Amino acid sequence: MYNMNDTIVAVASGPGPSAKKIIRISGDKTFGLLKNLTEDNNISKQRRIIQTPIKITEDFTVADGLYVFPSPNSYTGEDLAEIHIFGCDEIVEIIFSKLLSMDCRNAEPGEFTYRAYVNGKMDLSKAEAVAQLIQSSNQYQLAAAQRLFGGSIEQKVSQIRQEILDLLSLIEAGLDFGAEDIELITAKKAIETTEKIHSGLDELLSGSIIYEQITQAPSVVIAGVANAGKSSLVNALVGAKRSITSDQSGTTRDVLEHWLKLDNCDCVLFDCAGLVSEPVDIIQSLANAAALKAINDAAAVIFCADITKQDYSADTEALKRLSKKPAICAAAKCDLLSNEESVKKLAKLKDLFGYVFWVTSAKKLSGLEKLKELIQQNIIIQTSDTSEAAEKTALTERYRQTVIEAAKNIEQVRVELEKGSEEIAAMFLRSASQNLSGFEAEHIDEAILETIFSRFCIGK
Repeated sequence: MYNMNDTIVAVASGPGPSAKKIIRISGDKTFGLLKNLTEDNNISKQRRIIQTPIKITEDFTVADGLYVFPSPNSYTGEDLAEIHIFGCDEIVEIIFSKLLSMDCRNAEPGEFTYRAYVNGKMDLSKAEAVAQLIQSSNQYQLAAAQRLFGGSIEQKVSQIRQEILDLLSLIEAGLDFGAEDIELITAKKAIETTEKIHSGLDELLSGSIIYEQITQAPSVVIAGVANAGKSSLVNALVGAKRSITSDQSGTTRDVLEHWLKLDNCDCVLFDCAGLVSEPVDIIQSLANAAALKAINDAAAVIFCADITKQDYSADTEALKRLSKKPAICAAAKCDLLSNEESVKKLAKLKDLFGYVFWVTSAKKLSGLEKLKELIQQNIIIQTSDTSEAAEKTALTERYRQTVIEAAKNIEQVRVELEKGSEEIAAMFLRSASQNLSGFEAEHIDEAILETIFSRFCIGK
């Protein structure tokens, strides 16, 4: 893991052009670094914004803002500062290099948030939520990540854990005073409390969505027979020649993945091998099976047909083999026909397939914006359950398993109480409390921490 004794620095803003860049510094040497960088001896450990020149060269300075956050009142809980630079990337690089030469090191991915976690500024679920907020690719993921960060999990779990500890204290106190015939809680009341705790855990599980289910970008598959124009359409949609295209049939033999950015969400666009009713060899058979699996798993399917063809018997047969109905039908290669010919052909396609086809041309890039709009609309429809789930409490899979284990232990508490085995019941109560402590900043395996924070970007 990270060395907490080092002072770290990173460019916290994202790559690419922007009006402002941010360099973030955290650690014991932060204020000494600022004094060396600005040659301003009046910088003190006081939370404020400082306007002071930063020396770039002997003859060149830039006057930018320093945001100073002394410990413990900072994001990391350490002395922290941010340098906000309105300038080109070269100036950022010079300042960053100067800082690295002043006894500090480049931060690792997630190290700022890791320090916030270690220093008690946030618990682990909030730290994970920071990563999800950064990585969210659509509005539903963002909503769920905000709920993770909002702390609704911790509040519910903290209440349930307190109920467990209250019951445990009464049972253990009763065991201590057993010889004096003092009953602090009746067996009936203890069982009722146990059932109430179990119901709370069940409600947490049933009223939650597994966060990993909502964070996965929806998949959209472009399907059709060989040489229907699928790969050319994919390349046109993503704006790059990612899939090999050729007049020769069967160029695509595998399922190729491409990231497609839309206005309100992103999706994974899959380019599949052409569907065939009777594969002629093992390669074609495997390619066909992979295509059908991708179609079956997709959130939406685009069925693509060559508008210039005369015989669509293979296409109609391929459409019958789809495990789900296409959300969109695209007529490719419309640039090869006149407008009048296209209108007639579209009417024929509707009669043959029973679907409205949208005209597209990868060559002339026509019809693509409408196709993207249709893809987005269908993603929203297909993820309507997900959007409703985003209103629920968001649980990561790891936390969900933790709650399940706690519920199992609580069920055993009830069983032992019914048998009159208070000591064993107390043991299971302690185990349930230990399970739920995983939501807080205690008892977290270092390997788990490393896995969580390695997913962060640098500067966060």
